[in-house]
Amino acid sequence: MTEARPEYYGAALNSFVLAFGEANSLVQKILSDAGVDHIDPTRWYDYDWASSIFYRIEQQVGPAAVATVGRKMIEAAVFPPGIDNVQAVLMSLGAAFKLNTRGPDVGDILCTIEDEHSATIERTQKGSCAFNIGIIEGSCARYGARALVEHGAGGCQDRGDPTCVYHVSW
Repeated sequence: MTEARPEYYGAALNSFVLAFGEANSLVQKILSDAGVDHIDPTRWYDYDWASSIFYRIEQQVGPAAVATVGRKMIEAAVFPPGIDNVQAVLMSLGAAFKLNTRGPDVGDILCTIEDEHSATIERTQKGSCAFNIGIIEGSCARYGARALVEHGAGGCQDRGDPTCVYHVSW
């Protein structure tokens, strides 16, 4: 019997290819450095390996590029049915994350709606902070809202803390 391990769905991982274009030399270099020539959108990949791709993008191009990838991921990621507004999409981020990852210790995304135009999001999943900000911005944009995402003062996973908290208004 094999032990379950955390995995990332290829369709969601493929977001960085969508963000930069498949022919982009940076995409080809990052994929080559990761030991593959393309991402199969129907396959599951090791979670830590997949996360390392986003960190490579951040190291080589910067946080703004990773945020762009996060925004593009919303175009490719699977979401639960019945999502039709900003509040619903933000409340569904945890469920959507679970549709695109599987296995132990992948973490979660929790959302609390504060009022008609603001929410607090806490993430415990491993991943780049800039990438997650891009996901939040892309989620809001999907429903016609421009988001202001402010990082809470309670810590940041990019610095080794267990969670990141974001205050979102639109």
